[in-house]
Amino acid sequence: ITAELTAHLEDHRDALLEARPDLTPEEAEEAAVLAMGDPVELGRALNESHSPLLGWFQIWFRRLVWGLAVLVLLLTLPQLGQLITNLTAPLQYDGHIENLLEHYEAFDVVSDDTPVAVGQYRDYDFSVPRAIVFRNSGSNTLTLRYLLKVSHPNPWQGRPEFMDWLWAEDDLGNTYPSEGQVVPYQFSDIHSGGSLTNSYFFVSYYGLWVDNIPLEATSVTLHFDRYGEDILYFTLPLKGGA
Repeated sequence: ITAELTAHLEDHRDALLEARPDLTPEEAEEAAVLAMGDPVELGRALNESHSPLLGWFQIWFRRLVWGLAVLVLLLTLPQLGQLITNLTAPLQYDGHIENLLEHYEAFDVVSDDTPVAVGQYRDYDFSVPRAIVFRNSGSNTLTLRYLLKVSHPNPWQGRPEFMDWLWAEDDLGNTYPSEGQVVPYQFSDIHSGGSLTNSYFFVSYYGLWVDNIPLEATSVTLHFDRYGEDILYFTLPLKGGA
């Protein structure tokens, strides 16, 4: 109603200024107001021609929208920090390797390396930021623990699930089966495995291992060929260096 009344008043004022150039804008506006008649009667006429329900609906609709916005903000505010973390991801992440070394100080570390091992499959980039080799006490074997980083620029694709099928082979020809390759419940035959340690929108980290490696081996190659094609493989040194 206010917008309609104001527009009508401005149109009348402009028409008066055009018809009578001698009038000032203030005089034309005053004349337009007087020409509209008794304000009380005019207000009653406008009220009768417009339903108040629409006006009240608009008022309460705005209040409802603002109320819902505040409620959503209050509910999401506690998770804002985690959301930012998921979007950005840490610049450095060790996959709990440091904690492992602190709790097991008796480890005879043979190599603590950041190998240049990369691979790519479709939209996923694979890399190994850190790999540790230690000698098992009481046996002449080595264990490899490594952090696998998987970057996925398209977050809607999600993290790859392949840990149970990532097996290993050393340079001597020995193989280290993963859980998906052995007979169910034959856990003693599993010598390669791991789990997801953390996942963000654009990157995921996996803490993986290969054990029972002979001391004579100098490198281990990881394979993922569940579907008959060696789509992912890269080699990690066991003695340090590239």
